[in-house]
Amino acid sequence: MKIYYYISVAASALCLVLSVVLFAYGNVNQSLQNELQKQQVELQKQQEEINKGASISQNVGPALLRDMAVASVKNDSMKKLLASHGYQVSMATPAPGSSPAPGASAPAPSAPRATAPASSEPGRLQP
Repeated sequence: MKIYYYISVAASALCLVLSVVLFAYGNVNQSLQNELQKQQVELQKQQEEINKGASISQNVGPALLRDMAVASVKNDSMKKLLASHGYQVSMATPAPGSSPAPGASAPAPSAPRATAPASSEPGRLQP
């Protein structure tokens, strides 16, 4: 009968040891999950900043390029700067064969346009 007693004591001791190990692994797992969650929140904030910057770039970039094209008509150094980055400034002209509406005066010169280089690269501002 004593053998059954030792078997049950050993089984209960094994259960106690396994439950302590399980508890320890649970705490380690929870701390790792908390750390991962903090990293995900930080990455999400960084992604929001990147998206904000991209939005600003898409809104401001083309307008800035147009303003630079307008300024380059009177400023040769601005024209050289645009040309060094592959943009050519040309005055927009009316289509051939088109005539002004009856009773209208001569068309006013339109704003200059900056055209993108022939081999456009991704991420390059294009008006």
